Amino acid sequence: GCPQGSPVSPMLSNIVLNELDQELERRGHRYCRWADDFLILVKSERAARRVMDGIVKYLEEELRLPVNKEKSMTSPIKDVPFLGFQILRGKIRVSNKARAKFKDKVRRLTQRNNPLSMSENIQELNKYLQGWVAYFGIQEFKKIFGELDAWIRNRLRSMQLKKWKNPHKFQRIMIQSGFKPQDAHRVWVSMNKWQSVHRRAVRFTLNLKWFRAQGLLFLNDFTKRPLELPLFSR
Repeated sequence: GCPQGSPVSPMLSNIVLNELDQELERRGHRYCRWADDFLILVKSERAARRVMDGIVKYLEEELRLPVNKEKSMTSPIKDVPFLGFQILRGKIRVSNKARAKFKDKVRRLTQRNNPLSMSENIQELNKYLQGWVAYFGIQEFKKIFGELDAWIRNRLRSMQLKKWKNPHKFQRIMIQSGFKPQDAHRVWVSMNKWQSVHRRAVRFTLNLKWFRAQGLLFLNDFTKRPLELPLFSR
């Protein structure tokens, strides 16, 4: 055996399950497998139950492999996340579980008490976003990436307001954005951290242009990209 997550693990799974691949092809099934995680696609619930019973029997009796009954199921394809994806209305989308894990990671990277500067924070965040979108960039629901982008910007707005303990910096940027000095001051004194990021004045000042100037990567820039094109040029 080898540790779970080891680069060798998928290779060993391919060796052990090569006979399963041949059996599925011999039976004419459409399937998708990564390591020991696989889907078999059929046309009806009745066929799904029949195929599942047959394949479980084959794995246990012919290959002498244990089957995790709790993780084995028959279900409509839209209800089955696979490798972080779901198929909904014939399109690929990021699964709910994958999005939750994404948000947990971004929360850790954008804590308001983070001592790094905004540019340093964005550099660290971009490293994670680049790796994440390189994998999930094939998803086809533009709204999902748009919502995540907006959520990330709100996290960063809250962080930036926390770092601007002196109100004059933010007031100066607001005035440069077109606010009157008295309006800029009134907005600042009435704000408080996370709740403030939803105020129109803050979104108007720390807007898309401001974030692009800081170098922030937008996930939505990579939605529906041609699959043959690389995400990032060398």
